[in-house]
Amino acid sequence: MTKRKPGLILIVEDNELNRDLLGRHLQREGHTPAVAENGRQAWAMLMARKFDLILLDIMMPDMNGYQLLEKLKGDEDFRHIPVIIISALEDMESVTRCIELGAEDYLPKPFNAVLLKARLSASLEKKFLRDREQAAWQQIAKEKERAEELLQLVIPLGVALSAEKDFDRLLEMILLDAKLLCNADGGTLYLRTADPNNPGAGDRLKFEIMRTDSLNIALGGTTGQKITFEPLRLYDEATGAANHNNVATHAALTAESINIPDAYEAEGFDFSGTRSFDQANGYRSKSFLTIPLKNHANQVIGVLQLINARDQKSGEVIAFDQTLQHLVESLSALATVALEAYIREQRLEAQLQELRILVDEAKKSTQVSEITETEYFRTLLEKVQVLRRKAQQGQGPR
Repeated sequence: MTKRKPGLILIVEDNELNRDLLGRHLQREGHTPAVAENGRQAWAMLMARKFDLILLDIMMPDMNGYQLLEKLKGDEDFRHIPVIIISALEDMESVTRCIELGAEDYLPKPFNAVLLKARLSASLEKKFLRDREQAAWQQIAKEKERAEELLQLVIPLGVALSAEKDFDRLLEMILLDAKLLCNADGGTLYLRTADPNNPGAGDRLKFEIMRTDSLNIALGGTTGQKITFEPLRLYDEATGAANHNNVATHAALTAESINIPDAYEAEGFDFSGTRSFDQANGYRSKSFLTIPLKNHANQVIGVLQLINARDQKSGEVIAFDQTLQHLVESLSALATVALEAYIREQRLEAQLQELRILVDEAKKSTQVSEITETEYFRTLLEKVQVLRRKAQQGQGPR
């Protein structure tokens, strides 16, 4: 049986004995009671605290129950609080009026403890469900607003990536822009060194850019500092088995993003290398976000990995949240388009250069043919052949 959540309940009753009876009954049921002697005092208490439910008497001096109920249901901040009327008035007209004003339920005095318990449980359950629904909608609205704000950042970043013509700078921008979105302390950008359609020995992830702000590590890209780490093999050279032990190679092989809140507690991946790095550098690698760079054919051409997202205010290392993950994936898609365009451009330039060489050779061949096929060249060639025969016969030129 599910345990019911207790509530903070305001008792509005001018009779001290009735207030005391109701208060003790609520405490026995696990609720927290608060009391007001009339509607005006209750309104002042509502302005100071958030109550889950109100037990309201009708006949009171200085703002009666009708007046307070009408005021509550006319206010956007309080209209959702369930109100149960407990009154000695038993005529149908009073009951109808309370329900029309927005009361959740009605109980006559003296109240029946079992019936009051049931009505309280039902009213509170509806109140808590509504609160959860409202909180969920507010969270959705907040995340939507946040996503739209961040999207306004992603689009210009994507435009800047597509305009960059320097390859090292392009790779660097991809990593730095992703770090900026997530406020990540570190990150690595890998490029796949072999054709994704032909996996095998030599199919690897090559370290291209590395950054760790807190350790002042800046390697690859425009820094001129080479990365000495060996590329990560996607397949075992001896057996040909796929390497799913490393989180980056797993992302490359599966084309799926991986979000790990704490590497030291993660299962299924080998983080021994990470632990060794941390021990050697006095670091603590915690949260990881690893995203494959997929081209239009869903082939992975590289991997983007971010490490240790930091809270904007406290600087504490936190997990990468889902909204930011989706935005980084969007940025990665834009980055992949830019990378693909650059690679295609380089290939085209290489092909054009090869074509120029072939054209030059063809021109030379044509020019030679044009010379050798002239009457003058043939006459010279005949004279050379006559001289060569005479020389072979021991006759010098005359």
